[in-house]
Amino acid sequence: MADFNLAFAFVLQHEDSTRSGKVTVDAGGRTRFGIAEKFHPDLPEEFFTGPAEDALSEAEKIEEREYWDAMRLAQVENQNVANKLFDMGVNMGVRQAAVYAQRAVNSQGQQIIEDGKMGPKTLAAINAIDPQIFYGLLCQFSAWHYRHIATNNPAQAVNLAGWLKRAEA
Repeated sequence: MADFNLAFAFVLQHEDSTRSGKVTVDAGGRTRFGIAEKFHPDLPEEFFTGPAEDALSEAEKIEEREYWDAMRLAQVENQNVANKLFDMGVNMGVRQAAVYAQRAVNSQGQQIIEDGKMGPKTLAAINAIDPQIFYGLLCQFSAWHYRHIATNNPAQAVNLAGWLKRAEA
């Protein structure tokens, strides 16, 4: 089964590969280690202004609880697939990542409801598909997602190159 620590390291490659604690500002507001202010409005100011080590520790707890556990990714058999789904969840939201996972499953001939919930049927279907094929489908859906955002919100187009790099990873 997949390991959270490996998946967290994978996400950090995209969010802050040097673990410097840099704060970026985008449509989600201030963001540090993948945790956006817009989606976590109760974070204390110290999360964004305090020591990087403290913020990283808090981000790890939030991401494990609200993304990894919420998506039940410990039940995914392939680590690379779990890493990708976790990265998608952190970047585009748990529900959207789950919908794309379900859509990828359905594209391989299975029939599950695309409800955005990682339940037992979705997890069983994910584990039944060749992991390399499934991973490739997740990359394709991610790229489509980011292109859609950039097309519908031209102000976000500046992020497209980085998003596409992330989609391919």
